[in-house]
Amino acid sequence: MNSPVQAAGPARSLTLNGEADGEITSSTPVNYSDGTRSQLYTLQLAAGQAVSLKLDGPLNGSLAVFLRDSLISRTEAGENGGTTLSMRADKAGQYLVAVSGSDARAFGPYQLSAAPIATYDGKPLTAGRRITDWLRGGDKTFTLEVEQAGLYTIDLESDEFDARLTLSGNGVSMEDDDGGNQLNSRLLAPLKPGTYTLTAAGFSEASGAFYLGVQRADMPEGLVFEDGSALPVDGSTSSFVTGDVTRSFVMTLPETRRVQFDASSRDFDTLLTVQGGDLVLSDDDGAGNGTNSRLTQVLDAGQYNVSVRSVNGRGGVFQLATTTTAAPEGSARPELKLGREVQGQLRPGNRDLYTLEIPRKGTYVISMTGIGGLDGMLTLMRNGEEVAQQDDSDSSLDPSLEVELDAGRYVLLAHSYDSNATGGYRLLARRK
Repeated sequence: MNSPVQAAGPARSLTLNGEADGEITSSTPVNYSDGTRSQLYTLQLAAGQAVSLKLDGPLNGSLAVFLRDSLISRTEAGENGGTTLSMRADKAGQYLVAVSGSDARAFGPYQLSAAPIATYDGKPLTAGRRITDWLRGGDKTFTLEVEQAGLYTIDLESDEFDARLTLSGNGVSMEDDDGGNQLNSRLLAPLKPGTYTLTAAGFSEASGAFYLGVQRADMPEGLVFEDGSALPVDGSTSSFVTGDVTRSFVMTLPETRRVQFDASSRDFDTLLTVQGGDLVLSDDDGAGNGTNSRLTQVLDAGQYNVSVRSVNGRGGVFQLATTTTAAPEGSARPELKLGREVQGQLRPGNRDLYTLEIPRKGTYVISMTGIGGLDGMLTLMRNGEEVAQQDDSDSSLDPSLEVELDAGRYVLLAHSYDSNATGGYRLLARRK
């Protein structure tokens, strides 16, 4: 690690709860190792004293702390000129704080401040507490006392390492890497009263300061936690998932209807899946308003499994709603006969379903030609599993599937990569 203090000038004094103004200019002493320029400050600390150093101002700079000739800690340049370094003094003494430009071309004024940090007192964590502590090349465990049931948010944050947070106890086992901002960790969990264990860790023998905070909120009413719970037709329900869990419901549709499913959450990016019989439909961001999901489909009467999970590694509360309207006249799944072209009209958010009978094993070509600029997409399924899918062919935006198929019945989905797209199309399946 390059030292930013070579050929530096005299050090100025910095006190706890104090501030210092300065400026890195072309006349500031240069570090002959990397060309950056540095200004030095002395800071007297007692053994065990923790301090937060903050660098503000136009200068795109970094901070480093030394004790005698040993580098204790340093940061890289922060975004928008802001840099923070938290440290704890293992020994009493006069520490040297170096303010440096991020590179040889970094100049400008800055403000340096030093604020004392109240270090962790060893007592169990409770709702509303936020503590500061340090990793020393390993992990660290804490006791969490939950006195009142609720929805708990636990944040592990560090500017010095990639955080990893684990929660265990009372039948709960959860872990998160990057569920918070940037490389920080966040767990959102419904917890009952009791004692839990929190483990703060990082990757590659991480070391450095971190912040661990616990917040509680009331549990939303009617929250469902059991897989297989009934999903009402023309109704809604609320539930909760962790970052790696899928929550599933069962919906019984009494007659053929057009059904709209909406999965929404303020906590995570939803992925919605509907499965029934030989059909599986999924959507990530089809609601058109951020990271919520929407599926609209004409479905036959029957039982469907509807599931929601997170696709961004975060957990939280979500709402799942269904709305139905009368299905259009005719079959919800007309037959697509080999060699006979059909025309269709795609509605926003919908997938047109066709039954395709393959009389004998061989190579078949299925093509979809958009009308009026529709960018079509084809998905071929059998027994609820995807056989083939194509968005664009080699020569155009129109998909053309060439696939080896066994004899049997298939389901063909004519749709678009843009779930809200609409327009006409022509569809043709033939043996090659």
